[in-house]
Amino acid sequence: MPLSEIQTEDEVFAAEGEVGIGAVREVTPRLLTVYFEGYGDVEIGPEQIVSAHDGKVIVDPAMLPQDLQDRLAGIHDGEYRRPSAT
Repeated sequence: MPLSEIQTEDEVFAAEGEVGIGAVREVTPRLLTVYFEGYGDVEIGPEQIVSAHDGKVIVDPAMLPQDLQDRLAGIHDGEYRRPSAT
């Protein structure tokens, strides 16, 4: 996957149709720096990216560092969420 199709601030997802897990902070010719919610910055390469389109980057969770993989299921735990209006 050419990283040139990805832009700073594109949202990052573990799978299509899921809630975002981070955002692209920096794009270089060989690596992306991605901020993962509640985890921090991680450099990832094109082999870790499944697809990129419409301001979204889909990563392959199995290709991420193990400690980050272990946190993905609860990556949004502790966030304040406003109750939906009914």
